[in-house]
Amino acid sequence: MSITVKTSTWFEAKVRSEKMMADGMTKTVKEDYIVDALSFTEAEARITEEVSKVVSGGLNVDALKVASYKEVCFDDDATADKWYKVKIQMTTYDEKKDKELHRNIYYLIQGSSLQNAYKNAEEIMKGSIEDYVVASVTETKILDVFIYD
Repeated sequence: MSITVKTSTWFEAKVRSEKMMADGMTKTVKEDYIVDALSFTEAEARITEEVSKVVSGGLNVDALKVASYKEVCFDDDATADKWYKVKIQMTTYDEKKDKELHRNIYYLIQGSSLQNAYKNAEEIMKGSIEDYVVASVTETKILDVFIYD
């Protein structure tokens, strides 16, 4: 198992499209995707290009926002087919104020289960010199992440 961390400006896109169902009927579906881009314009163009490869009908980007995380972590395990938003709480000590400071860092981590995503978060943080706690691991509805090649 190997975890690859990609740092970028990530955009979350909600896409409405027509999908062909197993019974031959088409259905309008709403799906969530992630794309790295430099601007909203580029993000919309890239997500439209990527999703149009897998849908038969038209598509519409209903919503686009900058993600709360800067790092997306990919798992090379073939069973890691889900995406989890992981909140890491970092703890440092401010000597001037004589108190502990807490800051939250968010990651999008690929995994096969909640436990696997937690384990992947621990793997990513194992070299950290700051104290940390994996505060939450939440499964997302994200179907795919498109990275810039």
